[in-house]
Amino acid sequence: MGIRRYIIALCAFPHVAQAQVFSCLGNDPNWSLEISEDAATFAYLDRQSDLGIPQKSAAEGRDWPLAMTLVGPRDSAIVILHDRICEGQTHEAQVLTQRGETPILLTGCCTRAD
Repeated sequence: MGIRRYIIALCAFPHVAQAQVFSCLGNDPNWSLEISEDAATFAYLDRQSDLGIPQKSAAEGRDWPLAMTLVGPRDSAIVILHDRICEGQTHEAQVLTQRGETPILLTGCCTRAD
């Protein structure tokens, strides 16, 4: 994405453009996800992956849910964050990823830490 288009996207979605840091966990199966402004670390099963975040967006005409595409050399994922309480934490999360050719949907909870 060219810098001009990126700036336009940031202006169109100011709530997404702000630095948002999330710490997410899920159980059965266990997984974790740390999201910073422009990168993420995803741990699932026996593998931890460092991922870039080339795309962030909110639902059309709304602040929530937020969706992020995470891409790395070996793994990728789509994360959807909802603004609703989840087991005492501030956000509910779904992570769509894969192991080999097997698609996986993980659920869990996140805390916003920015």
